[in-house]
Amino acid sequence: MLRNSRRGFLLAALAGAVLNVQAAPTQYNLLEVYNMALENDAQLAAAKASMKATQETVNQSLATLLPTFGLSAKTQYNKTSSELTNGPDEDENYNSHGWGATLTQPLFNMNSWFNYEQARSVGDQASAVFANARQQLILRVAESYFNVLRSEDSLMTAKAQERALKQQLDQARERYNVGLIAETDVLVARAAYDNARVARIQAENLVSVSYEGLRTIVNQDVTDIAQLEKAMPVVAPTPNNPEEWVNTALANNLGLKAAREGLTASKSKVKASKSGHAPTVNAFASYNFSSNNSSQARSTILSGDRTDTVVGVQFDLPIFSGGATSSVTRQASFQLEEAQKNYDQQLRGTNANTRNLLRTATSDVDRVHASCQVIISSESALKATQSGYEVGTRNITDVLDAQQQLYSSISNYLNTRYDFIVNTLKLKQAVGTLSPVDLEELNQWMTDASGELSVPDQCGG
Repeated sequence: MLRNSRRGFLLAALAGAVLNVQAAPTQYNLLEVYNMALENDAQLAAAKASMKATQETVNQSLATLLPTFGLSAKTQYNKTSSELTNGPDEDENYNSHGWGATLTQPLFNMNSWFNYEQARSVGDQASAVFANARQQLILRVAESYFNVLRSEDSLMTAKAQERALKQQLDQARERYNVGLIAETDVLVARAAYDNARVARIQAENLVSVSYEGLRTIVNQDVTDIAQLEKAMPVVAPTPNNPEEWVNTALANNLGLKAAREGLTASKSKVKASKSGHAPTVNAFASYNFSSNNSSQARSTILSGDRTDTVVGVQFDLPIFSGGATSSVTRQASFQLEEAQKNYDQQLRGTNANTRNLLRTATSDVDRVHASCQVIISSESALKATQSGYEVGTRNITDVLDAQQQLYSSISNYLNTRYDFIVNTLKLKQAVGTLSPVDLEELNQWMTDASGELSVPDQCGG
């Protein structure tokens, strides 16, 4: 346990290492940032539009199985001239017009049916791809959000280290002025302080860069976000049985589901291609009306107005199409083989990724607890080294190295906590269970920015 009596030096070293934003209230927490991303993320919006466009193919394919009805109409001016051998020439100018209606209902069309089956599978695949894009958004928001917190922690650590090294440099100068140490110690302390200044400048830039990454997703300027409470529990995922996680992933992983629907669509495409050799049967009915006022029509038994009604069934059987149907069938077969291999690869990748993420998240728990212990050890080592330096048994290089080790251990601890969170979310995505509820649960551990590093009060494990 890192007791209060043992933390006095660390808290004193961190005093003053506060970000300039501490006076301002927290503007956004994790859930608020996610809700903004839902509204403004261009990548998700593009995925949604792509899904809707793809799903329209279902309606288009279904239309080939449903009745079609069409109307036509025409009107025209006619001018005729006849030269007769046994009579006078005849010239006539007249108008004619007409209209018609045709209804067609497919009765048997295997190609259209299998194309419809393919379209439905493609539509389901598009839905799975979009659902996966929503899960990806959750992960991208979380990664970007915690990248900002990483950068802010790095900046606070860099400021704390710069402050401590400045104090060390001032002490070295005082000891040199009274003849207790050589000038070399002052130069070494100065070099360490200058390096700390460089690290702080780099950390300040990293904060700006990380906020830009978050702004890219939410399309708004976010200048302050809630911090992660140091009391957030770090617990290994349960159950600790890889097979159970893998079975869940095989049933729910959205990338795998999309690949599975793509495989089904390819099978339907092969059937549709083969059905190019099959006959088609259509029922049809048509009605046509025509009228003209020519003198010839009026002088015959046929009236100038005429109507025709036709009802029938049409049978078509393609015999030879130059080999196109066979070629299309072979092409569809190769595409089916490609889809099968892609599915196999996705299946293997999902299996391996789930196992690896479970191991990683479980390992992160041990790393967090071990990193916490390193802070305790590093603080004790620094205090002992400084005491030795005071009595002359250790040199200033030893002190600076011990300080560097302390701040490195703090950074490692904080980064490991963020690694645990992100890897846990990745594990949930791999098994297909990642949802906004996971962000809601995380958001309960977000607190107003205090400008202080989340150094633990105690270490578990």
